[in-house]
Amino acid sequence: MSSAPLREVGERAGELFGSGFNCAEAVLQANMEHLGVRGEWFPRVATGFGSGVSQAGQLCGVVSGAVMAGGWLLGRDEPTDSRDELYDVIADFMRDFKAGQGSVVCRELIGLDLSDPAERDRARRQGLFATRCRPLVVFGAASIAGLLSARH
Repeated sequence: MSSAPLREVGERAGELFGSGFNCAEAVLQANMEHLGVRGEWFPRVATGFGSGVSQAGQLCGVVSGAVMAGGWLLGRDEPTDSRDELYDVIADFMRDFKAGQGSVVCRELIGLDLSDPAERDRARRQGLFATRCRPLVVFGAASIAGLLSARH
């Protein structure tokens, strides 16, 4: 697949993020749109994963959104179904994200602990969500879209 549609998925995720959706919601929503999936369950299912899982600064919400998108396409319906293909795709995504961004942990990526209200306020004042998180959203959404498109 050409990189242009993948860039479009990333840019769409960036637009969603800029409109007020959190990182996980934006990545999941943009990928579901790209896959032609419609449903009321997203972005709702992703809401709690923003800012490193409900502002805990842990696993980046971009990663969580990407895992959910992957799970929708490649996840299991029965406990006897294989999960290997999904695990392989997510392992590739995690490797690429960490190599490209330096970490998969929110507080390491933005340099602040979002579980601390004062640091959350500092992140807002410094515009880190726009300057640091939006590029992560764009990168992660395009990256998982590419990996999923290769399997879809």
